[in-house]
Amino acid sequence: MCGFNVGIDGGTLIVEGPADVSVVSGQCEVLGCPVSGSLHIEEFRALPITGNCVLSIRGGVVRYVDGSTIPSEWSNLSLEGIVLVIGDVDSGKTTLSTYLLNRHVARGLHVCVIDADVGQSSIGPPGVIGGGCTSFPTYSLSELHMLSGYFVGCTSPSQCVGRFIAGLSHVIRDVMSRTPGLVIIDMPGWVSDGGLEFIRSVIDSVAADYVVSLDLDISTWSYTRIIKVPKSPYVRSRDSDERRVLRINALRHYLGGELKNVEVGIDRVFGNSVIECIVRNCGRYVAEEGLSDIAKHSGVVKVPMHYLNNVFAGLIRRGFLVGFGIIKRFDIRRGVAELLATTDTFDYVTIGRMRVDPESLEELKPIPFI
Repeated sequence: MCGFNVGIDGGTLIVEGPADVSVVSGQCEVLGCPVSGSLHIEEFRALPITGNCVLSIRGGVVRYVDGSTIPSEWSNLSLEGIVLVIGDVDSGKTTLSTYLLNRHVARGLHVCVIDADVGQSSIGPPGVIGGGCTSFPTYSLSELHMLSGYFVGCTSPSQCVGRFIAGLSHVIRDVMSRTPGLVIIDMPGWVSDGGLEFIRSVIDSVAADYVVSLDLDISTWSYTRIIKVPKSPYVRSRDSDERRVLRINALRHYLGGELKNVEVGIDRVFGNSVIECIVRNCGRYVAEEGLSDIAKHSGVVKVPMHYLNNVFAGLIRRGFLVGFGIIKRFDIRRGVAELLATTDTFDYVTIGRMRVDPESLEELKPIPFI
């Protein structure tokens, strides 16, 4: 990997990963976070670096902007309480959330960020609503430790609206116990085909004080204050393959260590009503080998057996998410689920629709709606 030095003098250097960046001299910052030493930028992510400094860069792609990539309207925001950041896919919600975090900790606030973008999460793996808190600036939300999490098990809230709202409320209650001055919720990019009604439901459910909208028109019947701000013209759009790679990288981060082989009784597995019905022999659904697709016969739904294998799971202890795992298979005859897990200390297992290959840790075709 080739390296080179580059100087910044009042403008912005946008660095796209994968890249490693080190400060050689001078002072610079990322989204209001002072940068010293070195930092790593992941593949398909980009950071805007500003200031007066010399950087050493290995890998990646760089471009220079004469001025700031941050709209002036962002710097005028002064917030408190619970704030939703909303916008379309690839509109810069995470960039704005990071910038707001850094602006407000610089004012002395303790800030919590809840990453509710379950398809492109930075705090926690995909399918999980994760929360982290800090009194210090950070150049990326992925640098925050997941202090609280809720396993949703789907990568779009449109697939699990009720569970999403319940999970978001759970994480908000948990982070509020840490008495933050500001809670920033980085929302998913679902804004069409029912997305705005979903956002309104979230606003009411969490009693949001503010909604900061990136070029999105929304009204609400609550007392929530809506603030519309422009998107940065330098936000990079990602295609579906790039978003998939980012999800895989996050899965490998949280599942990539040494996993334990654990057997757990199927009476301790919850979250997907179809699988619960099959393994507990309720009669409405049955699993069958050799099927390529779902089939219905005499009021019974037959489900291909492979949909019961390699199911992504959250591990719950005393009501809190404490780890992750993959249910390799259900042994219905013995009444157990064979699990690869990050910990063997948990009370029960929760699942959704996501499936993960236990060898490559890549996404598999999810369990379909039935």
